[in-house]
Amino acid sequence: MKVVLIYAKSQTLRGRVANTYAEEDTTRGEYSRDEIYPPLGISTLAARLESLGGYEVRLIDDSLDSIEEIRAGMEWADAVGISSLTPNAKRARELGLISRKEYGKPTVLGGPHPTTNPEYFLEAGAADICVQGEGDLTLPEVLQAIDRPETWDSIQGITFLKDGEVHATPRRELVKNMNEVPWPAYHLYDMTKYFRTMVTPGISIMTSRGCPFSCTFCDAEMTPRQYRAMTPENAVDLIQHLLETYNPPQIFIFDDLFTIQRKRVIGICKEIVKRDLCFEWSCESRVDTVDFEMLRWMRRAGCVKIYFGLESGSPNVLVTMKKDVTPEKILAGSRVTRQIGIYYKFFILYGFPSDTEEDHRLTEDLVAEARPSAVSVSILVPIPGTEVYEQIKHELVGDVTETEFHFWHHTEMWKHPRFTHDELITERERLLKRHKAVVSGMRHKLLKKWERLVITVRHPVLLLDFVDIMRRKRKHRARIAKQWGSVLKRDPLSMQIPSVKVN
Repeated sequence: MKVVLIYAKSQTLRGRVANTYAEEDTTRGEYSRDEIYPPLGISTLAARLESLGGYEVRLIDDSLDSIEEIRAGMEWADAVGISSLTPNAKRARELGLISRKEYGKPTVLGGPHPTTNPEYFLEAGAADICVQGEGDLTLPEVLQAIDRPETWDSIQGITFLKDGEVHATPRRELVKNMNEVPWPAYHLYDMTKYFRTMVTPGISIMTSRGCPFSCTFCDAEMTPRQYRAMTPENAVDLIQHLLETYNPPQIFIFDDLFTIQRKRVIGICKEIVKRDLCFEWSCESRVDTVDFEMLRWMRRAGCVKIYFGLESGSPNVLVTMKKDVTPEKILAGSRVTRQIGIYYKFFILYGFPSDTEEDHRLTEDLVAEARPSAVSVSILVPIPGTEVYEQIKHELVGDVTETEFHFWHHTEMWKHPRFTHDELITERERLLKRHKAVVSGMRHKLLKKWERLVITVRHPVLLLDFVDIMRRKRKHRARIAKQWGSVLKRDPLSMQIPSVKVN
C-alpha cells in the first residue's frame, strides 16, 4: 500500500521563511524559535509502517513543500494521512477536502485537533476517519480496514460518521514502552532542505511523551497526563545515530517536559559524556524540576539553552492555572540555572481570565528578580478541549480554528473581563521592556559573574567540569567546521543563541 503522510501547516510560513532568510547577512533574532524542524509525529508513524512491511511511505511537510508537491503525493497514494494541531486545523481541513473530493482518496486525520474535535473534519467531509490520541498502533489497523467501513467498529481509538452521526470507538491504551517506538523516519525527508532554512541547522528529537501536570490551558488529550520515556541508553543511541548520519550543529529535545525524571536526565547526560558525543542541545522544562546536580550534568553534556514554561509571576494566577508552582520555586530554579551558566528563557502567558493589573505587576517583579536570559510573552488563545476553553467559550469572539497559527497571539479571540486586546499587547510590551532594562545593564552582568564565582568556590568540581566543557566545545566545533563553517562565523556566542538586533 502506498501511503502519503502530510503535516498540515499554513503556507503563509513559506513566504515568511523566504523573506526572512533571503539575505544571508540579515540578523534573524529570536525568529529562530520557530525554525522548521522535520515533523516528528508523521515520521514516527512512517517508521512504524515501514517496520511492518507492505507499505511504501512518503512524507510531506506543508511548512516547506509546495501545494503542487502535496497534490502529487495525494495522486500517487492509495491512502492519505494528515496530521493537525489546533492552530493548523483550517489548513488540515482544506487538505482533507482536496484529498477526498478531488482525488477520491481515503483520508485519515490525526493529531491534537482531530482527537478533541473530530466533528470539525468529519462533518465537513474532510476525513473518513479521525484517530484519537496516539496513532502508532491505530493507523496500521485503520489502513488495513480503510475500504471496509463495516469493520471500523472493531478498531479502538477512532471516530467516524455512522448513519450520519459522529461515532467514536473506545479509546486505545497509550504506548507503554517508549523503547519499542521506532525512531522517526528522518531518511524520508530531504534534510538539506530543512537545514537551508535554519539560522543554525539542527534536528529535533523526542525521548518521552506526556506530562503529568494539569495546567488548565494545555491540551493534553493526546497523552492524557501519562508520562512515558525511553531509557537513557536508547535516547543516546538515537542522538548518536543522528550525529553520525546528519552531523547537525544542534539538537532540540522536543519532549513536553524533559526534566521530569531527575535520575533519567542525569543518566542521559552521563551517557553522552561517556560516549564523548560533542554537540549543543536545548530542551523545554519547568523551573521547579531542576536542581544543581541535574543542571551541572546538563551543561557538561552540551545543554546551552532551556525553555521554562513560567506563565505568570502571580501566586493567584498560578493557582488558577493549576500550574502547581510557586514564585519561591521559580526564583530558586532560576538562580541555580544562572549559577550553572545555562541560557534560559521564560514563556509568559498574559490574558488569563483571572488576570489583573496587579498580577501583571507581580509578573514583572518576578521576571526582574529572576533575570532570565530572554522572555517570550503570549496572549491566551483558548484551545478547544482545554479546561480554560470550557470556562470562557461563551466569551469567544472568533473561531480559533479559522485563524492561522502565526496570527494567533495578534488576534482577539475572546473578550477579557478587564483588558481589551490592545491593552494586553501594551502590557506585554511593558514586561518585555522591563526585562530588557534589567538584563542589559552592567549590574546584571556583574551579578552573574559573582554568582558563578560563589557557586564555583562552593563546588570546586565545577572547575573540572569547565575544563571538560571547553574541550568538548572545541571538539564539537571542529566536527562541524567543514560543513557548517558559516554558522560558526555567524554566531560568536552559542549556536543556539542568535544575536538580536531587531525589534
